[in-house]
Amino acid sequence: MTDTERAAFVLHLYQTEKLSQRQIAACCSMGRATVSRIIAANGAPERRVDQQLLLTPYRRLIDSWYAEYPRLKATQVYDRLLALGFTGSYVIVSRATRDVRAKRPVMFHERVLLPAEEAQVDWMVLSLPWGTVYGFVYILAWSRYLIVRFYPRMTFEFFLDGHLEAFRDSSGVAHALRFDNLKSVVLARKPMLRLNPQFVDFARHYGFAIHPCTPYRANEKGRVERVIRDIRSFLYDKTPRDLADLNRLTRQWLELRNAAVHSVTGRSPKELLRDEPLKKLPAIGYPARRCDTATVTKTGFIEVDGNRYSVPSRYCGQCVTVAFHPEKIEVIVNSHPVATHRRCFDKKQTIEHPTHRTDLLKLTPAYKEKRIYLLMTRMDANIDRFIRNAEHDGHDPVKAARTLFNLLRQFKKPCLLSAVREALAQKVTRPDLVAAILAKPLSSPACPVTPRNGELLALSYQERSLACYDPT
Repeated sequence: MTDTERAAFVLHLYQTEKLSQRQIAACCSMGRATVSRIIAANGAPERRVDQQLLLTPYRRLIDSWYAEYPRLKATQVYDRLLALGFTGSYVIVSRATRDVRAKRPVMFHERVLLPAEEAQVDWMVLSLPWGTVYGFVYILAWSRYLIVRFYPRMTFEFFLDGHLEAFRDSSGVAHALRFDNLKSVVLARKPMLRLNPQFVDFARHYGFAIHPCTPYRANEKGRVERVIRDIRSFLYDKTPRDLADLNRLTRQWLELRNAAVHSVTGRSPKELLRDEPLKKLPAIGYPARRCDTATVTKTGFIEVDGNRYSVPSRYCGQCVTVAFHPEKIEVIVNSHPVATHRRCFDKKQTIEHPTHRTDLLKLTPAYKEKRIYLLMTRMDANIDRFIRNAEHDGHDPVKAARTLFNLLRQFKKPCLLSAVREALAQKVTRPDLVAAILAKPLSSPACPVTPRNGELLALSYQERSLACYDPT
């Protein structure tokens, strides 16, 4: 094929068949630059499609998206358009929305707050080598008095407990509390604002108003946002051993911070706190708990928070209410607690109380002694150590476990564990010693309370005859 024939064929494909230059280059086995040069040399105008015209039908829709969600990314807009049949490229969408996505200068009005008008609340997340903890941050907006406490979770019961600690520490409640749009307070904002009903009840009990922040307006609670940075700076080079040590370090820092003169107010937050007319706390407190439901398995356990907690076997298969407290969980049936456990924050743990299997042991007498032994050794490490030491000293471990089991039915678990620890400290592993420790009466006070004037105790009474009284 001569050069003239090849040029004619290229022009035919371009002008008649309406192929693109890339398609012509593949069909004729030549480069795109050669195809472009042939088309330009013969005076054929290049077809340039205005890609922006592809967005014309979607302009109003894109504007409505940005009116509702001002921070939409170009990739999000592109994905939405593809679902509606858009055939253009991402570059077109990116260029078309560049002006809308451009950052604008941030301007806010200064918020001037009165004493006791508002307190600001927020959570902070802190990652440590031994785990992740969550800090409840509460600051009185006028005095800048700060309260911080860290928890192993940021669920609703810990949210309430943080408020209760802050109210006790500041000896009162601000007239309004401002929050971010966290789920413990705001369940939904559209089509209308919907608040958490239990938190509304909590606010009604303590008499404060709930003020959720406007979305994307962090300046509305700027004081609490600022102190979170200060807390992170303080803890940056600290290595707390556990949660209790972290809270101890934080309390020491708070004492110094609340006693220091603030650069804006010119007085210390501790001093200004005395001038805040906070609302008084009600005489009756509010329980810091969250309730949920669970079904008891056939083996007598409920599975919550990734762990298994035992329930008396007679409730197998029933739906029960589980009350989550910061330190414990309660299993409630028909408004009556049937089981209480210390809360475990690990995962895949089994917490079982041996007396919850009493009804089941009556049905399986052949398995009874062995099951009691397993239940007692798995209940606590100190009891397991005590039974093993008893076996080493020549005592029957099964009988020792049975004795401790009978004691557990008479005394509470903390009392039994305390007696076992005392026996281990004395290096005596006889079960009867544990029983003797538990049966030991409480010592009476050495010095009973007496009045300062001893003559008040020297009372005399003169008896009277019955004739002195009315015979009727």
